[in-house]
Amino acid sequence: MPTNNDVLTIAEQRQPVLVQHFKNVIKKNELAHAYLFAGPNGSGKEELAMWIAMRLFCINLQDGQPCGKCEECQRISQREHPDVLIVEPEGNSIKVDQVRLLKSEFSKSGMEGNKKVFIIAGAETMTASAANSLLKFLEEPSGNITALLLTTNPNLLLPTVISRTQEMEMQPLAVNELQSQLESAGVGKHLLALTSRLTNSPDQAAEWLVDDWLGQTAAAVWQWESQLLKPDMSAFVTVGTTLVPLAKDRPHQRIVLDIILAGFRDMLLENIDHEKFVMSFPSHRKDLQELTTRYSKKQLVDVTDLGLQSKQLLERNVSFQNVAESLTLKAFNVLSK
Repeated sequence: MPTNNDVLTIAEQRQPVLVQHFKNVIKKNELAHAYLFAGPNGSGKEELAMWIAMRLFCINLQDGQPCGKCEECQRISQREHPDVLIVEPEGNSIKVDQVRLLKSEFSKSGMEGNKKVFIIAGAETMTASAANSLLKFLEEPSGNITALLLTTNPNLLLPTVISRTQEMEMQPLAVNELQSQLESAGVGKHLLALTSRLTNSPDQAAEWLVDDWLGQTAAAVWQWESQLLKPDMSAFVTVGTTLVPLAKDRPHQRIVLDIILAGFRDMLLENIDHEKFVMSFPSHRKDLQELTTRYSKKQLVDVTDLGLQSKQLLERNVSFQNVAESLTLKAFNVLSK
């Protein structure tokens, strides 16, 4: 969670539509008792929640905007305001005792006024008992209380929790803003286009950079795809020797297939109109231009479709090696027609 007044600027930059929405809602005194903010890390949901808290307590509002400098705003940003309570996972989850503490606070009147705000970050990590414990408040709110639940994955929340809130989906980051965040997370310029196609989360991208996993995987996928296009049957061997070791678990396997699809997209768009698209593999543009000229649009569309089918097979618990080897053979068959 943010801890300084930069939250105001970040909220405005990353979620300008929602900031304006909440300006209007608060001005009309129509704020709901519970919201669910859903979006990837870095999308500005934490900052938006803090903006709302500051807006409700700020004593020096400027055109509906909290000043960020008054005592109330400062105490909120420093997590010292008695009527703004922030709950985050302890370890890997939010536990029932944390929610019980929340409920005890819910039952009290505001320490310094008649408003209270609760921010529950990582709401998807609530244990089942914690989520069930929270339900009573969400079903029967009392007093001037606003709960803001933040999640990267609403699918992991109990449907009963979601149904008691107003769900707000964070707007995707603008490309330049996302790429700026990715660079700050350590993503090299040669991987920016590919990474921004794979995720909106700088935190997730940073995880892929450990031991240069993303760089090695991008290089391995390009090696495999260039072998397909030559065509060179050693692509089948590359699956077992290079791709499989990098696809070490199901999440990484999904990303490897997403990188393969990004490469297929480059192949197809290079064939259709090579001047009007941003490549996922820009350093290989010249090679790709040479390799795709021998194929028809239909062939490349069919290969891309095979890649999409491979993702479906992986989700049916077919092993990654079988999926990738089958994709290789089927793609060879299409490209050799």
